[in-house]
Amino acid sequence: MINGINELYHLKQTNKDKALEEVCKQFESVFAHHLLKVMGESVPEGLFEEGLASGIYKDMLYQSVATSIAESGALGIGDMLKHSMQPLVESGEASDPLKQNR
Repeated sequence: MINGINELYHLKQTNKDKALEEVCKQFESVFAHHLLKVMGESVPEGLFEEGLASGIYKDMLYQSVATSIAESGALGIGDMLKHSMQPLVESGEASDPLKQNR
């Protein structure tokens, strides 16, 4: 789901626009995964039986679909988030939150 926090931090240092785009895609993936998981709970058991293996398989399925949704930008959440965060990144207001707390 969230791929390499260290990689994102390094990308932020070298290419802030690409880092913002990647973070927004990952946020959309997390949101889509949660949405699919909640929707899946409303579906009666039929294809999947009860049990630990079934739960793991369903979660892997939801994650795969969520990643595909985020990569395609189907929900548009990543694009909206990027559009709203872009001015903060360009102005430098969206700096390292760890440095702000010190």
